[in-house]
Amino acid sequence: MNRAPTLAADERGLIGKILVLWIVLGVLLLVAGIDTAQVLLTRFHVADAAQAAAFDAAATLRSSRGDRDASYQAALQAVHDVDADVKLTDFVIDGQTGQVTVTVTGKASTLLAARIGFTKHLTKVKTTETSGAPAP
Repeated sequence: MNRAPTLAADERGLIGKILVLWIVLGVLLLVAGIDTAQVLLTRFHVADAAQAAAFDAAATLRSSRGDRDASYQAALQAVHDVDADVKLTDFVIDGQTGQVTVTVTGKASTLLAARIGFTKHLTKVKTTETSGAPAP
């Protein structure tokens, strides 16, 4: 007796394969969401650190009557106070206007994006801020 294969016999394991595929897709979406949140949070922290550093450096420059070293130290401290993982990479004082320009960089700690070549650049954040001396 030769029996023809039934429809149910041909689809054995199909539900399991589809379930595994959906679980893998769900995990990838979850990791992508976490990485996106980390990058956005890092962008916020770097921008906040740059703004605080520029303002504090300009205020110190004004209060110390042009002491560039004190202004630089104030910028370093402001960056460290906002987030210890970000770095002050550039510091410029305009001698004519008294404006201070700082550049702050940081790197997002991601689960997957930093390990993939074409998304690695998205985890590196760089922000430049300029602030003038505040009014007395």
